Amino acid sequence: MKKNSIYVEPDLQLSEKIRSLRQKALKRRKTLNKLQLERPVSFWIKNDRLVDEIGKEFTIILRTKGCSWSLSDSGGCSMCGYIQDATGEDINQDLIIKQFDYAFNNKIKEIIDDDNNYIIKIFNSGSFFDDNEINDKVRMYIYEKIANIDNIKEFVIESRLEYINLEKLKGLKKNLNKKYIEIAIGLETINDYIRNYYINKGMLFNDFENVLNMCKENEIGVKVYLLLKPPFLNEQGAIDDCINSITNLIKLNVNTISVNPVNIQKGTLVEYLYLQNRYRPPWYYSLFKVLKKSVSQKDLKNVRIVSDPTGAGTKRGIHNCLNRECENTAKKTLRNFVLSQDLTLLDQLEFECECKRKYSFEKHFY
Repeated sequence: MKKNSIYVEPDLQLSEKIRSLRQKALKRRKTLNKLQLERPVSFWIKNDRLVDEIGKEFTIILRTKGCSWSLSDSGGCSMCGYIQDATGEDINQDLIIKQFDYAFNNKIKEIIDDDNNYIIKIFNSGSFFDDNEINDKVRMYIYEKIANIDNIKEFVIESRLEYINLEKLKGLKKNLNKKYIEIAIGLETINDYIRNYYINKGMLFNDFENVLNMCKENEIGVKVYLLLKPPFLNEQGAIDDCINSITNLIKLNVNTISVNPVNIQKGTLVEYLYLQNRYRPPWYYSLFKVLKKSVSQKDLKNVRIVSDPTGAGTKRGIHNCLNRECENTAKKTLRNFVLSQDLTLLDQLEFECECKRKYSFEKHFY
């Protein structure tokens, strides 16, 4: 592994397996027509936690070429199947503007007429600052459309570390200086070994710290994605790793931590393990334990803790025993905590399920 470098050599055996599985999945992907390329992957409005209040989020997922790490010989990350929403090849940047406009024009009147404040999240299943996915012209166009909408208070994008530089930060800050800005980074864990040899992420914690400091110097917030239960960790190991990551990130004064329980995405190494009965997504009990053990109510005055699991309450997402009452109670409890940032809500379960005994026994073995 190279030191003091944005790039980390992947484990060849792991990356080859990930790449092989991904290529098989991509061969099954259908060719998109022009109309599909003019529409985003998805967009929606729902309730969300802003920095210091409950408001709403407006999320747009743009369809781009796709994550450079996933398209590279590295094979990409072991749990991520979002490359299947991408084109896999260069896309005319004017089409990306049309995608943005389609979602923006569909929802802007609803947003302006709403009494709630909003956070807008622009995702592209890759890196917003990667010029091969989204060029500077498109970025500036998006900034200009958002800049003068008063009740859009926060702006969030995602990027790998290697595309975050001073020039792009200054351009972002200059054009959206009235908004609170966060850059979301998929750090996944503070443990370099787990990140690069279990997740195949290709980045070092030291490089993350350098980018974090650069963002702070430019008054831009940093949101960190943490992965709950990477492959090759049992439930207890996943809990310990996530607690360790959160406590250390709080000390570094990151702005937001998003705990992302693994969900089984098609064409990934995690799916390969899951289909062989060698992997189970995490339990809600584990997520609640992580939150209660790693964060205090005092911490939540300075850091926002969020979690919005994909596939929650299903076999492929975070779940307990799949009993409807058990799953619905867990979902509601998590959602109420995220919106309120009140840790006491994690102890106020409306339904105590018998599956907790099974969980207590199994978490050291699976």
